[in-house]
Amino acid sequence: MNYSIGLMVIIIMYAWLNEACTLNQIEVFNNLPPGKILKVHCRSKNPDADLRVVELKNATVPRRFFFEEGIVYYKRREIFCLLSYQDTFENYQDIRVYRAAARYRCGQLRRWIAKKDGLYSTRSNNTPPGFVLPWLVRLPNKS
Repeated sequence: MNYSIGLMVIIIMYAWLNEACTLNQIEVFNNLPPGKILKVHCRSKNPDADLRVVELKNATVPRRFFFEEGIVYYKRREIFCLLSYQDTFENYQDIRVYRAAARYRCGQLRRWIAKKDGLYSTRSNNTPPGFVLPWLVRLPNKS
């Protein structure tokens, strides 16, 4: 009888702790010049999944991806995004926007801002974004 009560307490505590965990979040902002559309294609490894392909037209409205962190088959979850926009040539960058830690984390923020000169990022609402990477340029094929 005492074992079953102990087991019930452990199950209830586990469920309660999981409810308190807020989802992790990736935000992508389009701060490109007016009229430029930022294409965002995010995908996940471990588990392998296509999150979504979206086009961001408005600089004031970010695209938010919410997800739970989990370790699958002892591999850390990684999320990659291909960000691109068309100027004279295609400008793009394929980056890892999130990598899970060795321990379970809740409420993580990864904010990515696309500007004309490259990508900026921050992990907090309290710190300004810093420059991370310039855009790569894909030249048109000449046949």
